[in-house]
Amino acid sequence: MRIQLLADDRYRDSFASYLSSQAAIELVSESPDAVFDAAFLDAGRKIEQLTSLASSTRILTNTLTLSATRVRSALSDGSQVIGLPIFPNYFDRQKTVEISLPMGASYTAEVAMNFLSALGKTGEQIGDTVAGVFPRTLAMIVNEAAFAVQESVAAAQDIDVAMKLGTNYPKGPLAWCDEIGAETIVAILDALARELAPERYRVAPLLRRHAEAGMKFLD
Repeated sequence: MRIQLLADDRYRDSFASYLSSQAAIELVSESPDAVFDAAFLDAGRKIEQLTSLASSTRILTNTLTLSATRVRSALSDGSQVIGLPIFPNYFDRQKTVEISLPMGASYTAEVAMNFLSALGKTGEQIGDTVAGVFPRTLAMIVNEAAFAVQESVAAAQDIDVAMKLGTNYPKGPLAWCDEIGAETIVAILDALARELAPERYRVAPLLRRHAEAGMKFLD
């Protein structure tokens, strides 16, 4: 499958390296079967890049911070946009990926299913929303854990141990935050705050400081 990659500068190499390692994927700069738009940090630049594509292009767009409906509304009527809420630093290990179609779309998600199949993954179609289901849920759990650390409820390591033992999570929320990146978690929460409810998705100041400093909660 011929794929053209668009991504935020700091994550481009990791996405490109992963896709290039897949035998069924060929990274190209023109005439792709689909464009994989993994960008999520800068909404303005994301839309600017997508509007430069041909109107007939099929676009698989990262919906961590913009819904597929919002992206499609900014493009020409002929564009086929399909949403995939993709975490950087985690996509390579993800077995099932959520898929969403813009409201009113008259096409199917077949190209997204084919893309995921080429990567050895499956797709699960959901309603179109910012950050999907899994990324939104994880971001909220991480945020609550960061509030707990900030308010001296418990140390970061103790919170992670408690969550693993009490809920059978594969890893603690703050370890997951360190793996995915605090910057990504903050970007999701800020997007949800704009889209839905500012107070519900208010970012813990400690989490935002970690994102700004590029720091991790655990060594």
